[in-house]
Amino acid sequence: MTAHYARLSDKTVREHWEKARKAAWAKQRLSRATQALPNGYCELPLVRTCPHANSCLTCPMFVTSAEFLPQHHAQRQQTLQIITAAEANGQARLAEMNRQVSANLDRIISALQDGGEEEKEASAGAS
Repeated sequence: MTAHYARLSDKTVREHWEKARKAAWAKQRLSRATQALPNGYCELPLVRTCPHANSCLTCPMFVTSAEFLPQHHAQRQQTLQIITAAEANGQARLAEMNRQVSANLDRIISALQDGGEEEKEASAGAS
C-alpha cells in the first residue's frame, strides 16, 4: 500500500516540477523579447535588422477586417509597452523598431475604424 501512495506522490511532485520549469522557461524567454507579435514575441537581437519583423502588417497579401480590431488594439498596446520600457532603459534601437510597428498598426486600425469599402484590404502596405 505504501508503494501505491509513493507513486502518487512522485507523480504529483513531477507535475509540479514540470509546471515550475515551464514557468521559469517562459519568464526567461519573455524577458528577452524585443518586439510584440500578435501571437508571441520576437527575440531577434537588437544588433540585427530583420526584413520580416511583423511583415504581415506591411505585406500586400495581408487581409484583415473589423472583426480583428481587438487583436490589433492588443498588439498595439503591447508594442507601446515595449517602446516605453525601451525608452526608460535607453534602448533607442528597440524603441525605433517598435515605433514602426506601432505606426503600421495605427494605419490598419484607422482604416478598419473608418469602415470604408477597403476594409478587407486594410494594411500598411500602402505606406
